Amino acid sequence: MTPDELLSNIESEHFQKSRTIRTPYEALRAVMQLHRPHSITLPNGEWGSNCSQCDGMTYPCATVEVIAKELA
Repeated sequence: MTPDELLSNIESEHFQKSRTIRTPYEALRAVMQLHRPHSITLPNGEWGSNCSQCDGMTYPCATVEVIAKELA
């Protein structure tokens, strides 16, 4: 499923009224469980954090930043 198809499904009246579909809370929780920080050693020898799902992206990644912004 493409991102546009997924957004279309989420915005559909059927999705919004369905009681069998998991709550948005559960979906956000699942995304946040995937995008967790993990410790790395930076080239200069210091410690840092990368996102466990976004290859080479520092933590917080864009996904986590957008979720945090929208929930603020």
